[in-house]
Amino acid sequence: MSTPSLRILIVEDEHLQRLSIEKMFNKFGYHRIAPVGSFDELLAMLDRADEPFDLVVINTALVPEADRHFETFCIQCPYVRNALVYEGRPRFVAANDEREGGVFKRLPGVPDTRIIENLMSSIDPCPKEAAACSALSGRSNT
Repeated sequence: MSTPSLRILIVEDEHLQRLSIEKMFNKFGYHRIAPVGSFDELLAMLDRADEPFDLVVINTALVPEADRHFETFCIQCPYVRNALVYEGRPRFVAANDEREGGVFKRLPGVPDTRIIENLMSSIDPCPKEAAACSALSGRSNT
C-alpha cells in the first residue's frame, strides 16, 4: 500500500515520456503528480510551492548549462525532499547517493517500473509502516 498524498513533480519535455513516467507512478498508487515540460516551469512550481514535493523527477537535458549543479540545488531547496535525475535513453543501472533527510538518485537512463518501485520503497513511509504493523499482528500484507 502506498501513500497517495505524496507530491511528485515530473520534469520532462517529451510529452509521451512524461506520460509514461506518470503512469508508472499511477501503477503504484501515486496520483498527486504535477507534470511540467521545462526547467523554467520547475522553478515556477518551486517558487509558488506551499509545501515540499516529496519527489522531483527530472531529465538532465532540461537543466541549463549554468545550473549543472542541480544536485546541490535539490539538497538546498526546502521544497525538494527527494530527487530522481536521469539522462538520455533507457539504461537500467542506478547510482544512489543518500543524503540527510532525503534521497538523491542519478540514473544514466530513463527510469523504468522497477527503479520507481525501489525508489518509492525508500521514500514512502506507508509500505514500511504497513509491513511493521503486519509483522506485529502476525498478518501478511497481501
